[in-house]
Amino acid sequence: MDSGNYGNTVTGEDSFSDEVTGGSEVSELSLVGRRLPQQNIAGSWLQTVQSLMGTRSHKPSFVLFDIGQSGCITQAKWFAAHPAITFQEDILSETVRFPRLSVYQRIRQSNTDVYGFSLTVEQLRQVQRLADPNQFLQDMNRGGCRVVYLNRRDVLRHAIATLRTYSVNCRFDGKDTTRSNQLTIDVSELLACLKYLDNQRVEASAILHDIPCLELVYEDDLMDPNTYAQTADRLSAFLNIEDIKPVGSSLKLVHQRLCNIVENYEEVRAGLEASEYAYLLTDNRHLLTI
Repeated sequence: MDSGNYGNTVTGEDSFSDEVTGGSEVSELSLVGRRLPQQNIAGSWLQTVQSLMGTRSHKPSFVLFDIGQSGCITQAKWFAAHPAITFQEDILSETVRFPRLSVYQRIRQSNTDVYGFSLTVEQLRQVQRLADPNQFLQDMNRGGCRVVYLNRRDVLRHAIATLRTYSVNCRFDGKDTTRSNQLTIDVSELLACLKYLDNQRVEASAILHDIPCLELVYEDDLMDPNTYAQTADRLSAFLNIEDIKPVGSSLKLVHQRLCNIVENYEEVRAGLEASEYAYLLTDNRHLLTI
């Protein structure tokens, strides 16, 4: 349902009053008797529309928005440890008929003072197939939902982390599949992943247009445990939630040199040098290419 329909619904509520007061010969008693049920109908319909649009006021809520592998797991641990917060990940990872209403129902049904959830560009575009994801977040924000955007600066390590999580071709070497083992990366798959992430960043920027948000950069705010306390303070201030405390996490992939992470590093390097992503091997590696 778009904003135009929402405006028409409000106008429809006014028409109820016009219809009721139109007859000058109606007694005051019958006027009251007719106005109350019709106003109740109008109010109920308006509440339904506001719920579908996500603009109805509700308990404090927030969304962690990202394109994946940007620190959401770390944040989820922090929120899960807070007694006043209910946090659910990937609640729109499967298609629902009314995404705004689905989120609103979860907010209303949560048993804590604050409700939070995670959301990705892919879930809005590819899963829910929303024509205007920006409008979706605008509506949620008007209903009181605050937006935290998780971003990553180092796109090459971001792509490696994404492949490490999702790709069947990105394999561990050796029998012991612990986090310290090196990875073998398919170069063509890495290049495709870099292109995909570039497009996702552009989409994320468009979706967040004109929406107030707190941006957390993985390399600055979530990679180093020494920055956790400051990051938690920023979250507490932005979300207006007291005592968000960081929870310790294991060693991150990005703490190591790439040549120590990637077993076929020379092959990967040669593939990048021959591609549009050669800049990732230079001091300009944080620039975005499309």
